[in-house]
Amino acid sequence: MRHDWETRLAGRDCPFDKPAPVNSDSLFFVRSLQVSSLYLDRNQNYRGHCLLIFDPRHVARIDQLTGGEWAALSRDLYVAECAIFRALRPDHINVESLGNVTPHLHWHITPRNIEDDRWGGAIWTTSPEEMGHKTLTEGEYRQLADIIDREVEILLR
Repeated sequence: MRHDWETRLAGRDCPFDKPAPVNSDSLFFVRSLQVSSLYLDRNQNYRGHCLLIFDPRHVARIDQLTGGEWAALSRDLYVAECAIFRALRPDHINVESLGNVTPHLHWHITPRNIEDDRWGGAIWTTSPEEMGHKTLTEGEYRQLADIIDREVEILLR
């Protein structure tokens, strides 16, 4: 168990270390920001659930960033969260950085609505296999990504 963790912590075969932002089985690219990329999670059980992934290099925690990297990532996170909130108008929004499954610095930005299955609690109380799973068509992912991207553009002006 510890060896596996140390291997993942070192970034070996990290799914978030990639040369350029691309779509994958689990992520749909929305846009690049200053030091991160914003993706829709392919599981849209919580409509608009996104990941903001730090791009320049493999780091697992905030304390591994330089002050300048943290400032830039903080700005990216602010813009991404505001854009998602403005695009979807949820009742609330959760912002979480966990990293104990994929130890590459990233943030989950999850719009929450009173009608959610887990309203009032964390969405992470079950395994990914037990969590609800909702997929969209490629066109629906693109439409949702475009709505969020338009809000990012407005915020960056």
